[in-house]
Order: sequence, then C-alpha cells, then structure tokens
Amino acid sequence: MRKIYFRQTLILLLALPGALSHNSACLAQDAPKISPYLLFSYLKDTDSRKILQVRMTNITPTGEVPLPGRKIVFYNNGMLLGELITDAGGNANYTISDSVQLSRSEDGSWPFSVVFEGDSITDQAGGELSILDVNVEMKLSEEEGQKTVTLYASVPSADGPVPVTGEEIGVYVPRMFSLLPVSTGVLDENGTFRVKFPDNIPGDSLGNLTVIGRFNDNYFYGNVEKREETVWGTKAESVPAVYRSLWSTLAPKWMVVTLAIMLLGVWGHYTLVIINLIRIRKDSLKTRE
Repeated sequence: MRKIYFRQTLILLLALPGALSHNSACLAQDAPKISPYLLFSYLKDTDSRKILQVRMTNITPTGEVPLPGRKIVFYNNGMLLGELITDAGGNANYTISDSVQLSRSEDGSWPFSVVFEGDSITDQAGGELSILDVNVEMKLSEEEGQKTVTLYASVPSADGPVPVTGEEIGVYVPRMFSLLPVSTGVLDENGTFRVKFPDNIPGDSLGNLTVIGRFNDNYFYGNVEKREETVWGTKAESVPAVYRSLWSTLAPKWMVVTLAIMLLGVWGHYTLVIINLIRIRKDSLKTRE
C-alpha cells in the first residue's frame, strides 16, 4: 500500500512543473499588454551637452512602476542617432555627440523622436520634440553683502547671438529629490534676468551650495541650465551625538537584552513543538507496522 502511495505522489510531483508552466503560459497569453507611459524630454546641461531623456513607466492603481529592459531608439528628423536600454528606474538618457551634424526643420528647430517598438508584454510607444538651440550664461556677484544672480539667454544666428526676450527663466538650488525654486521671472528686452539671492538657503557644513540658472520645461528650448558652486549657503549645524534612550533611535541595552530573551523563548517553543510532532509521526508509523 505504501509503494502505491509513493508512486502516485512521485507521478504528481513530476507532472506538477509541466502543469504550472502550461498554466503560466496560458495566463501570459490571456493577460492584457502593458500600455506604457513614455516621458520624452531634452536637457542641455551646464557643459553644453545635448541629452535626450526618456522615462518609461506603467501607471497602476497602486502607483507608477518603472519599466526596465526596454529598447529605446533615438532619431533626429528620421536619422538614426542610437539606441539604449532602459535602466532599473525605467530611464534611458542619450547624449548626442558633438561630431553629429543635427538636421533642422524650416523654423530652425531640431526635430527629435523616440520609438519603443513593443514586445510580448508591452505595447509600443513613442514621442516627439522640436527644440531650438539656446545658450544660457550665469554670473554670481556680491556687493556690500548683497548677493545677486544674473542670467543672460541668447540664440545663435548668422549675425551673432540674439537675446531671448519674454521667456520665463528661474534660479534654483538642488535638493535631495528635486530642485528648490529660489526665484523665477521673465527675461527683459536685453535677454537678462537679475535676482537677489536670499541669505537663508541651507548649504553644507562650510556653507557650500550649487546655484542653478535654468529654463525649466520650456516649450521652445526644453531644459537648459548653468550650474555654479558658491559659499552663499548657511552652514549646516553638526549633528549631536545620539544616546541610548526610549526616545532615540538607539534603544537601551536592557530593552535589547529583554527582547532577545523573549524571542529566543518563543522560537524555542516553536522548535520543541516541531520536534514533538516528528516524534509522534514516527511512533504512529511504528505502531502501524
């Protein structure tokens, strides 16, 4: 009787992986494809590098989930620039080489596009941008204790730089997950925006911080920025030593020892119960024989 039971169990165990894989394949075929959200943007950084940025995610009821491992193809006016695979965060940032001669549209803008061709579980997606080239210059000055940031923006032309007027530009400082706006305003007829820098922006322990002049998601220019390090921040206070107490992150030693003894007792009882169950099973088998 035991041999028959053992054979039946063995047959079920051998057949289980195949059944599971078949059911998984059926579920994969029946599951609807992911409709990805593709965010396409342009950045000209402080070193004048032109960067095409893509972020692919899946919008779910519980939140936004990155889509890594997807191949993104980058184009300029139909000309292939290159391709990248999205990283763990669903990002693919393509830096355009200075040796590439970009094609322009009739209005002088660079037409860019990206394509994700789709795969077995994700629908295809894409995006387009038309970007006008712009140069941003930033000057930090200090007179009689008054700190001033001056931004100047211009577009290149055959007759020389032409000032950008009437466009919003801003001054920011970086924070952990975003940029903190210090001030925003509109460029004047000379392409200039000037703002007083506040005295209460936190820096590091020496007062160092990064000042950023930036076009932020501009319709014509995308994201264009200039960065500069300065000592205009307030000095961060040193973190006091943390002592063991009920209200600190370090619990008192007596509490740690008490908790360890209690957990040891609980797991000891679990272990004893399991051992007794094994002994009872062995004794019942011997009795049947």
